[in-house]
Amino acid sequence: MSKPKIVLAGFGQPMIDLYHWLESRFDVLGVVPDYHRRAKFPFFYAFLEEHQLPILDFAQANELQPQAIIVYNYNKIIPVDEVRTEFLLNIHMGLLPVYRGNNANSWSILNGDYTVGYTVHAINDKLDDGDIYYKFGYEIQPNQTYFHAKQAMKTDMEQNLAHKVEDILQRKIQPQSQEGASFIYACPLVPEDGIITDWNKPTQDFIGRNMVFARPLGTGFKLKYNNTLYEINKLSMISGFMHSKGVPGAVVLITSEGAVWIKTADTALAIESLSLDGQEIIPSALFKIGQRL
Repeated sequence: MSKPKIVLAGFGQPMIDLYHWLESRFDVLGVVPDYHRRAKFPFFYAFLEEHQLPILDFAQANELQPQAIIVYNYNKIIPVDEVRTEFLLNIHMGLLPVYRGNNANSWSILNGDYTVGYTVHAINDKLDDGDIYYKFGYEIQPNQTYFHAKQAMKTDMEQNLAHKVEDILQRKIQPQSQEGASFIYACPLVPEDGIITDWNKPTQDFIGRNMVFARPLGTGFKLKYNNTLYEINKLSMISGFMHSKGVPGAVVLITSEGAVWIKTADTALAIESLSLDGQEIIPSALFKIGQRL
């Protein structure tokens, strides 16, 4: 029995991963990249050449008559009226119908919703608005960051995505409409969003931003002190610290382990480790009680 014929659309390592997840069950006819960046990403083009995957546009994809086009990490508007395939599917890094757009999972975390994931949905003429076929969710635990959720999503894709796509193409999954659903459009984040500029925010805001910007996926969660940016390696909420008034940004305690407690808008948070140029710094070496950041 011949494999279903599909075309992939996307770029970079996510597209390479997608090929590996699907190639055993599907005949991959080629790849439609969102942009041509051979000089900057030679590894991607080397992969396409190694696996004899032709670079296509959507008109060329139409000529191959694939049963489906699977989109992942594609950052341009797709001309849906010009695409001729039975199934035009997107892998959206976010849980629809609520979180649409870029950095959807990050904005979920920043909004205090720590259940993140990915969605397989049909593409229509509105951004992330098409019918939903499959969702995978992961709840980030207090001692984790988005990195742990991303690993869980990757594992689920590796184990289940090919089966789900097969079921979609065989119409074994009944899609769910997003019509009438409430939603949020998320915008891209930049590294500057991961720098603390105002301590007059709830502790949970800092915890959420650390989950998003912590390495290895993020650019680092940072604070500025004496015109120097220090990266926060470890911070946490303080058990038992009651809601209270005070001066946001004030150092209220230094622990025997060298951590500092800093007042926020509602409670306080503990910074346990910092780094500068890759060298770890104990916070007590920089700050003193009563100091205002």
